[in-house]
Amino acid sequence: MSVYVAKSNPALMQIQHMLLQMQQAMVAGDWLLVQNYDRQISVLVQQIKQGAEHQDLQVELQLIKQRYQALLQLATRQQKMLEQKMQRFQDTKTGVVAYQLTAEALMENKS
Repeated sequence: MSVYVAKSNPALMQIQHMLLQMQQAMVAGDWLLVQNYDRQISVLVQQIKQGAEHQDLQVELQLIKQRYQALLQLATRQQKMLEQKMQRFQDTKTGVVAYQLTAEALMENKS
């Protein structure tokens, strides 16, 4: 999922690099790092939009936006997987607690 950005614009190159790092952090499940990259990217995009070359960089900014949207979809998928994993954990925990209560009740009845 690579994006070409203008090599003459350091901010765009930095954003591209941060998007890659953000993707790696998502895959690793490091959501605090994802949030940090997201903030940094937002600041850089705002700086570019306020700059004189903003109009000349519309194509590159659109590519960055598409990449960012793809990362949001990845984050959504990761979130759903985490929710499913947590639900399975909760279901297992509930089953274990029920088993323990049943086992304790049986032990008390035998005493």
